[in-house]
Amino acid sequence: MNSKEMAPTALIFAAGKGKRYRDLKQLAKIKGKPVIQHVIDTVQRIDWKFEPVLVLGYKSDRIRDSIDTSRVKVAENPQFARGLSTSMKTGVKACSSETTGYLFFLADMPLISPEDIRAVLAGASSGYSLVAPSYHGTRGFPVYIDRCWKEDLLDVTGDMGAREIIKKNQGKLSLVSTENRGVIMDIDEKEDLKKVKTYITEGSEIGI
Repeated sequence: MNSKEMAPTALIFAAGKGKRYRDLKQLAKIKGKPVIQHVIDTVQRIDWKFEPVLVLGYKSDRIRDSIDTSRVKVAENPQFARGLSTSMKTGVKACSSETTGYLFFLADMPLISPEDIRAVLAGASSGYSLVAPSYHGTRGFPVYIDRCWKEDLLDVTGDMGAREIIKKNQGKLSLVSTENRGVIMDIDEKEDLKKVKTYITEGSEIGI
């Protein structure tokens, strides 16, 4: 595939309630810093043409007061209870019309590394319209979606996110192999937070 000029926008989804965690998991602490701040800080280690977009919803005021949002564009999703698709639409609509694509991050996945992000962007620059990291065969985050899928993204409903688009277009998907298990580690329950902390303690090189 031919390489192409890239100017994607990073979208960080942090609007959900996270019922299984039984608390505001975005603000759970790892090494004294909120999980969501780790995600923001990692995203900021990449040189973006357009300001990253942070999508907030549930208890957004509390989250804003607890993190540094000075280097992101905050987009409010009042319909967050209707599922991830509403945050996806909110984020996409908040992007510049000149963006060439979208890089999706989840606020409860603090172990993604800058190297993982660069690898996904490299896959996108080679011409693929859908790119994601893969840890031992399991697809993870961040996920790159080219702007050619914009209308499809805006048509998604419920809590599916971009999953169906990827599922139906496997031939246009590039999976980038990584040895960082963090690309598939999210924090749904408090036990997951313990696993994330253990992974860091046991020698992860993600830089947290």
